[in-house]
Amino acid sequence: MSRTPNQYEYEMREIASAHRQMDEVRRAPLADRKEAQLAFFEAMREHPDLVAERVDWLLGGNYGYGSMLLAKQILDSPRMNRVAALTQMIGVFEWQSPEVMTRQAWKRLTPGEKSQLAYAVQDSINDALAED
Repeated sequence: MSRTPNQYEYEMREIASAHRQMDEVRRAPLADRKEAQLAFFEAMREHPDLVAERVDWLLGGNYGYGSMLLAKQILDSPRMNRVAALTQMIGVFEWQSPEVMTRQAWKRLTPGEKSQLAYAVQDSINDALAED
């Protein structure tokens, strides 16, 4: 199904809006970013199922159409580390933790915690791919 020029323009505006949101999170005061990083670290460690649920929400458009389109681009990239990319995106949109700080927090997880998180997020990815 092809998109009309108006649909394309709308999608580009929405994607630009999502990028602006991500930039705002990156430019937030350091204290706010550190607090968000800690909150997301605790969520990744203690509630990987909650993180995966929020990835489902992201893929469903609950954080906006532009962020959903970005997430769908990740789904359409099988050679990409989709688990990491979507986890970083949900860190931004739900917990307000910039991607770089999310990666730093992820490195502090134990191998078992990393595995649980990856399994939960991969499950969400598989569900989304099965729907398409």
